[in-house]
Amino acid sequence: MPAARTAVVAVWLLTLVGVVLIDALVPDVHALSWLALALPLAVVAGIVAHLAVAEQRGFVVRVAATASGSFVLVLLGAAVAVAV
Repeated sequence: MPAARTAVVAVWLLTLVGVVLIDALVPDVHALSWLALALPLAVVAGIVAHLAVAEQRGFVVRVAATASGSFVLVLLGAAVAVAV
């Protein structure tokens, strides 16, 4: 797998771990606040990861894919937090 795709998957996995930890450990009252913080942190992590790859071609597409995937993961985590 190319380094660019590895960076996308790595940030998605980092986001997934963060969402699961937030849903499992944070009290229900504060879970949505923590999830609201998780998304911008995932976007920043995605930008840093793709800058570390140092490949110019497709940078915007990769960052958009990373942010979109992280958004979906946080959205699913919020749905779980609200349902519980």
